[in-house]
Amino acid sequence: MLKKKILRAIDDFFQYKKSGDNEILDEVLDKIEYKDKYVIIDGEEKIKVDKKKDVVGVFLANIPYIILGPGEIHDDLPEKVRKIQSGAIKLLEIGGFNEIATLEIYLVMEMSLRALYSEWLKKAEYVKYGKKKVKVKNLDYRKLKLLLKRKGWSKYKVKVNGEGFPYSQGSLLAWAERFMDDRTSLAFRLAINVRNLLAHGEFEWNLYPTMRSLEAASQASWLLFEKLRRSG
Repeated sequence: MLKKKILRAIDDFFQYKKSGDNEILDEVLDKIEYKDKYVIIDGEEKIKVDKKKDVVGVFLANIPYIILGPGEIHDDLPEKVRKIQSGAIKLLEIGGFNEIATLEIYLVMEMSLRALYSEWLKKAEYVKYGKKKVKVKNLDYRKLKLLLKRKGWSKYKVKVNGEGFPYSQGSLLAWAERFMDDRTSLAFRLAINVRNLLAHGEFEWNLYPTMRSLEAASQASWLLFEKLRRSG
């Protein structure tokens, strides 16, 4: 019954869903149980809730931990990511700001994708648009998007390192999957979708974020940079 509630909630909003996701979810949701007003994750984390239906909010606030398992906070992440991570830690320590804390946890993951592309961009020499070339110098993901707007270039025709530019959130997720396994991909896609709902005030569940969720998000983000650097 708990599993069905969570899967139904996910089906109502998940816009980045892929084949194979349900098999992973079916497995990881077996880690969750409810007993005497507590949601228990993997026999380790006990979270007190108001109602049994809040199991949905527990899952949606702890996606990286439930899907990927325990992690740890990493400080050797890009500065922009560390700042968001630091804010999330403070919110979790203070308590009582569950929606904002969840938003910040998942913003760590989204900002990691942007920073990952920025690091990958350092290997590029030129940005190409048809026969035009712009030499890459001190560009990051945000500055490259701004450059395209200023020049009036179509985002669909720009090539970086011979690849199309991942201008949208969905295309950036797809680009980053080269550094992910299936579980990591699901965790990022689902967490960022929840982040979008929270950012636009379109959220209907009570959330119960934990430090374990942030630790798993930090670990998953750090591993992306490790894989990029090892890829040469």
